[in-house]
Amino acid sequence: MQRLECLVDGCSATIEAETEEEVMAQAEEHAKSSHPELELDDETVEKIRSSIIQV
Repeated sequence: MQRLECLVDGCSATIEAETEEEVMAQAEEHAKSSHPELELDDETVEKIRSSIIQV
């Protein structure tokens, strides 16, 4: 199981899924709906990916 806690200050969202790809897909959806001002550029995507932990 993979887990990602939202990196945006003040947001307590947590995403869990079986694979990193699933977590990233859910993170993209979360960012679009909850943080539309967040730009998902390569640097941000890499920061998100590196914050995923194995649980």
